[in-house]
Amino acid sequence: MREGIEMAKSILIIGATGNVGLPLTKMLSEHGYDVKAAVRSSTNVEVLRALGVETIQADLRNFFSLMNAMNLVEKVFFAVPFVSSFVQLSMNVVKAAEEAGVEHLVKLSGSGAQYEAIQLAKWHRIIEREMMKSGLHYTFLRPNSFMQNFTNFSSGTIDDHGSFYLPLGEGRVSFIDARDIASVAYHVLTEKGHDGQAYELTGPEAISCAHVASSLSNVLGKEIRYNGITEEEARQMMLEEGLHAGIVEARLELYQLNRLGYSSAITNTVRDITGKSPYTFEQFAWDYRERFRGK
Repeated sequence: MREGIEMAKSILIIGATGNVGLPLTKMLSEHGYDVKAAVRSSTNVEVLRALGVETIQADLRNFFSLMNAMNLVEKVFFAVPFVSSFVQLSMNVVKAAEEAGVEHLVKLSGSGAQYEAIQLAKWHRIIEREMMKSGLHYTFLRPNSFMQNFTNFSSGTIDDHGSFYLPLGEGRVSFIDARDIASVAYHVLTEKGHDGQAYELTGPEAISCAHVASSLSNVLGKEIRYNGITEEEARQMMLEEGLHAGIVEARLELYQLNRLGYSSAITNTVRDITGKSPYTFEQFAWDYRERFRGK
């Protein structure tokens, strides 16, 4: 085992079936850590049980269920879904960690949360401040937009339609693979020296949606087109998908930053912490090619 790594008594993952939580849980389990997953009653836990991970029922809306899940837990990683009650659900996690005596709390935050330039950043920063004044040891992971977002269009797969629609114009974004975020989280949870840190996480390059389309075309063996749409068109599409109006407006603010080039900065943090270069979009697209085909 590498110098500086210490075995945790128990690590709880909240959001263990998510884009970051699942690869993180897998890494911890494969390296012999006592890892537990907080799950809802409706969660499909088979993939977690296949990893030999203990599952504990907990609801982000229920403070006492979170406290119960954190019993005898030393460290907690949490990723809260981007929903209208995001702040309250996150607050429940922080308060439960305080009451349960958790030693180290690791939050999946967002890039530029400290600047509070957009609504999503403001929501993240509220929780970060709460953690800072809680007395808990804490670490903030602030990733840029996920590459995995391109696999999650609700209208069907990119392969089905041969195209995707976003209001990003020619803006370049340093998209990051969620597996790299998970790798950083693994090191934060299992090594010393990360307390009180905030890590800005990006991929290795800033790319446009045209680049994304070209990469997907090469991987899928067919032409994939990027269709740039207006903000109003994007708003209407998201509302028709059933997204809460507040979430829609928050996402549009993020898209505007992307479009204007404010999400193109590149950091070396992934390499510095993990010792490995982050995934390129081409690598990601190849690894996820079956997801793009809906398989």
